[in-house]
Parts: sequence; C-alpha cells; structure tokens
Amino acid sequence: MNCYCSTGCFRGMGLRDIVRLACKYNLPLELSSALPFVSNMLEPVFQSRSEINLLVHNYFPPPEVPFTLNLASLNQDTYARSIKHCMAAIDLCAALGSPFYSVHAGFALEMEPDMLGDPVIQAKLAASSRVEKRTAYEAFIQAVRQLASYAVENKVGLLIENNVVAPENVSSNGEYPMLLADVYEIQGFFNEFGHLGIGLLLDVGHAKVTANSLDQRPEAYFDELKAFIRCLHLSDNDGVRDTNSAFNRQAWFMPHLKELLSVPIVLEVNCRSLEELLELRCLIIEMSGDCPY
Repeated sequence: MNCYCSTGCFRGMGLRDIVRLACKYNLPLELSSALPFVSNMLEPVFQSRSEINLLVHNYFPPPEVPFTLNLASLNQDTYARSIKHCMAAIDLCAALGSPFYSVHAGFALEMEPDMLGDPVIQAKLAASSRVEKRTAYEAFIQAVRQLASYAVENKVGLLIENNVVAPENVSSNGEYPMLLADVYEIQGFFNEFGHLGIGLLLDVGHAKVTANSLDQRPEAYFDELKAFIRCLHLSDNDGVRDTNSAFNRQAWFMPHLKELLSVPIVLEVNCRSLEELLELRCLIIEMSGDCPY
C-alpha cells in the first residue's frame, strides 16, 4: 500500500526539515499545504526524490505572491493564474516522476486567500456578491479540459478533489457555491468527462461535512464514486467543520478502505506528535501487511 503523509501533518516545520524527517522514517510525502514560499525550496525535494515517493497537491509549489487558486473563477487574472499554477505543478510532477497532480474543484465565489477555510465569511460573501454557479461550472470544465490535455502530454495524471460544504455555505433555498461537493454532482461530472482520463481524489473529511450539511449519507461517496477514486485523503471531524482530526479503527470510512488498497492513501491530519502520525500510518498499512514501525 502507498500511504503518504501530507506536509500539512507537520505544521510549524519548514519543508527542508519535513523532508529530512520523512527520509529518516521512510515516509512518502504529499507536498501540499501549510508551506509558505521560500526561495530554493524545491532543492530538498529534488534531493530526496530517490529516497521517498512524492506527490504534488493543490497549492504546491506555493506562489511567491499568494492568490486564491480557483479553476472556476470568472476573474480573468485569477483564472489565468490558477491554470498557470497547475501547469507548473504538472511540470514538477513530470520532473519528480510523480504519478499525478491533484487539485481542488473550483467554486462560484471570488475569495481572497484569507477567506479559504472560513465558511462564515464565505456565506456572507456569497449572499452579497453572488456568482452564477452554472457559468462558473462551465469555466471550470474548460480549465479541466486544458489541464487534462497538458497532463497527458507530460505523462502525468490529473485528479480533482471534492469540495467541502459547511452548514453555513447552504442558503435558505438549498444552494451553495462549491463545485463537485455533492456526491451526485461529482458522479455526473466524471460520467461526462471521465474519458479525459481524470480521476477523483476523495477527501473523506470533506465528504463527512458535506453529507451532514446536505442531509446525505457519507457512505454514498464510496458507494457511488468508487469507480472514479484514484487517491484518498484521510482525516476525521465532527461533521460540522473540516478539522483534519486524527481517527481510529472505528472511523466511518475504515470499512471502505479494504476495497481501495491499490490507490494511494494520504494522511491529512493535524497530529499532536510524530508518534501519533506513525501510529495512524501503521493503522492503515496493517490492512495490507505488517506495520514497519
């Protein structure tokens, strides 16, 4: 089993120290969140590529000037920067020998970077400056087509991660601005565009919160979308906020993992210690063999 750890598991640490720790404990890494831009930050990444497996996700490599990555943006500058960033990430995947690049689905909001992850502010923004969701979806489709073609040219896969809908994101008439959050919208997207070779990165934390917000079963994300899943992000939460909390054997998604042992699994948890992270990784690896720790 390929069980990775997101760089988001090592909050407060610089990338060089994260890579050093990953090499010491033989931890495959997903290069992802909680990493500010630093000059020459790719140096330890390329130095470690022969020692550990690496994935590239969403905002990596981090931009020197922060911006909101949104492949459904109707702001021409944000849209162009988002596509350019993703192409650079695909280039990095090709250079590292990473099998795919994964990116969040877009959303029908024009947010500043500090609004990400804050559903209360997002709800206020959606109420005051609504973006036509269908128009945003069409922009998203065009971006995905372009990136899928570029990924194929570079012999890299492209995965789209399901969005999260918190209770505050749902308006009184049941609308919400996030694309590819509802299980059946995701299913329709991949049924229509699966021929592009695009796969689903299923974030189970996003699925739990969204299912609670939309009065759905979180298990439906596995039942209905299993054929499209190419990677998993694992964490737990209370169903109200996507807190990236640790989990145990009783987590709701654990029974479904046995059918997906061939896809990469990424731990995306806010661990209290390295020991807790190693224990979680051991818990996952035990399903297919002996824990190495």
